[in-house]
Amino acid sequence: MFHNVKRTLIMMKLILQDVLQINSLVPPYSSTFTKIAFPVPQPPGISDLPLFIYFDIDNRFTLAQQQWIRDAINGVLFQWFQHLTEKWNGGSNNGISQLANCTNLYATRNLRPTWYLGLPIDNGLAATNIAMEQFTRLIRDNGFGLAPQAKIFSNISFPANSSTIFALTTLAQSQVPLSFIVNPAQLDSSGLNIKFLTGSMFHAWLHRAGFYHPKKSSHFIIECPMCIMRGFQIKETITPDSFYIQFLD
Repeated sequence: MFHNVKRTLIMMKLILQDVLQINSLVPPYSSTFTKIAFPVPQPPGISDLPLFIYFDIDNRFTLAQQQWIRDAINGVLFQWFQHLTEKWNGGSNNGISQLANCTNLYATRNLRPTWYLGLPIDNGLAATNIAMEQFTRLIRDNGFGLAPQAKIFSNISFPANSSTIFALTTLAQSQVPLSFIVNPAQLDSSGLNIKFLTGSMFHAWLHRAGFYHPKKSSHFIIECPMCIMRGFQIKETITPDSFYIQFLD
């Protein structure tokens, strides 16, 4: 129960950060934060990118847990880079990435982010392209200091395995802080590997890009990260979607 109260308080802080655009986000518990930086890969055809993105990470994470988080964020950056590189297609910018191709097979619902006012999004391919364009905006706003400072909070959910990485769905398109909550108990789980954790982190970024649930098959925010977790392989009946969805908040 105590963890649930703290979790609710953190969520309230995240909502305030979104609404008020504040940097001084004090956690509802005694802890300090350390700034960490991640080099931004430079995909072809994309200009005006920062050299780094930055996060304030909760010092209550162990060094091993911090490394998991670092690896997952680097994994998201790699997937973004790989998608844009494959889409660039040598300069024609008409390619279909492995991520978009896989997602297009399965994602048919909730293809539109909350802020989107353009033409209808007809399929998972178009949704993936829009999502990765929004990741570019998230990266720029973070790296150039246009968004509030991103915070990575530590909080054990109740039950302990009911959450991995939690992020709010934003209503905004710009100046969105890349803040989220990571469950350290899940980082210590023997059933976790880097593909699953990268998919979970990617899912959290999709929330910050404006995509939303429910946590069911066919919804874009579920199918896209599941493609990463499966290594872009087609679905197999021996491994149900629910196995992957357990890592998606």
